[in-house]
Parts: sequence; structure tokens; C-alpha cells
Amino acid sequence: MQQLQREDIIKYLIKIQLNFENAYVTSNQMERELLVESWFEALCEYPKEVCNAAVNNVLKRAKFAPRLGDITEEIEKLITPESKSDEQLWAELSSTLGRVYDISRYLTYPQYVNWANAKLQEIYSGLSDELKLFVVNVSTLVDIASMTDESLQFERARFFKQMPQLKKHGAQKAAAQKFLEQTKTQQALLQHKNDKK
Repeated sequence: MQQLQREDIIKYLIKIQLNFENAYVTSNQMERELLVESWFEALCEYPKEVCNAAVNNVLKRAKFAPRLGDITEEIEKLITPESKSDEQLWAELSSTLGRVYDISRYLTYPQYVNWANAKLQEIYSGLSDELKLFVVNVSTLVDIASMTDESLQFERARFFKQMPQLKKHGAQKAAAQKFLEQTKTQQALLQHKNDKK
């Protein structure tokens, strides 16, 4: 995977300007530099190949000049095509809370602690990976299940506020891990080549 450069941002903006004549008109050098810098800061953490595809995809559908938000939204879709919506994730979490609450009551009885912990771990393990970004462990899951209806409404609002950032962070982490794996593979191939010489 290639690292995104400022020159790539300039190409994206020119491509948009060629397709939409009044897009991103700047009046001086400073405005042009700020425009490129703001796009670069927003996109620099993503692989160049993904950014290229996102710009092309958005341009294919666009009736108006795409904004930076349109591009980042497309990048997120490309990085996590199988991801569930925040509403689907909340519904998944909500559907487990009654069962988690019932099982967690057994934690107060010494003879059932191991059984209850195993069942709770099983439920937690079955959650979507994206949901685990919010519900970080079994203890958090039990805490959420034990909330009053009023507290659960506040938790729901917090969930919808935090999930976009958590998904973005999770996607970036996954992309970084994939990049590291590819680098290790390339290093192993180079080492193997050198060993043959």
C-alpha cells in the first residue's frame, strides 16, 4: 500500500475541477495551500489506493462537486463494506441485554459464578466486532444490561455519538495491521531471495 502524498490531493482537486467547472475556485496561493492541506490532513491516514477508488466512485455518482465529507464517507464504505449501521448495532446490543441481565444475577451465588461467567463470555464473544469497540468487555456488557431505562437512553445517545469515531479508529487499526502483515511478507520474501544468493 502506498502512502498518500500532497500531490495526490492536488490531482483529486484538479479531477473534481475538470468535472465541475466552479468547484474549489481559490483566489490566491494561500487559499490553494489551505485547501490542499485540509484535504491532506483528513485523508493522509488512509491508503492511497483506497483514496483513489473513493474519489473515482464519488465522481461517477456526483451531480454536484463532491465535498471532502463525501470522499471520507466513501472511504469508510470501502474499508468496511460489510459493516452494520449504528442502528443495527444498537439493535444487536439491545437484543442481548435481557439475557445478560438475567445471567448476571447468578454472579452473586458462588456455586453459579463459573457458569454465569462462561455464559456471559459466550454472549460477548458473539457480538459483532464493531460492537465490541463500544462494549469493550463482559463487565461493560453487564453494566449496560443493569442500567435503568432512563440511564439506557443516555447510553444510547452516547453510543450513537461515539460509534462513528470508534468505527473509524477500528478501520484505521485494521488497515495498519494489514499493512504490517504485507510488510512482513515482503520482508520475508526479500530475506528468502537474499538467502538464495
